[in-house]
Amino acid sequence: MQQAKAAVAALTDEERKDLSVVAITLDPANDDVARLALMAEGQDIAAPLYRLCTGEVPAVEKLLDELDVTRKRDPVSGVIDHANLFLVVDRAGRIAYRLTIGDRQQRWLAAALRTLIAEGRVGS
Repeated sequence: MQQAKAAVAALTDEERKDLSVVAITLDPANDDVARLALMAEGQDIAAPLYRLCTGEVPAVEKLLDELDVTRKRDPVSGVIDHANLFLVVDRAGRIAYRLTIGDRQQRWLAAALRTLIAEGRVGS
């Protein structure tokens, strides 16, 4: 979340008006709305810009599978091992970019967001 926040902070106030950051839990069985609210508070993020999402386990698992988010729960520790991904979705709901985390990728994320925000303004 820190890298997402940094990428968002690199945008102008005007650019942020056209942005929603959605984080989907990888642990819908344990991450209820109250727990996600605590996580949002701890990360100092809030709606409407940031949305932490959960739901019924089968629905969330299906969505994560459709988004091709690889994850696996360690049977001993219960920790979910997963790829750290940013999926940048355009206004039509298509995945435009898939990025991992890192300093370079953080810069790419900010650039990808700017590109899609600008594309959405063409002809507006």
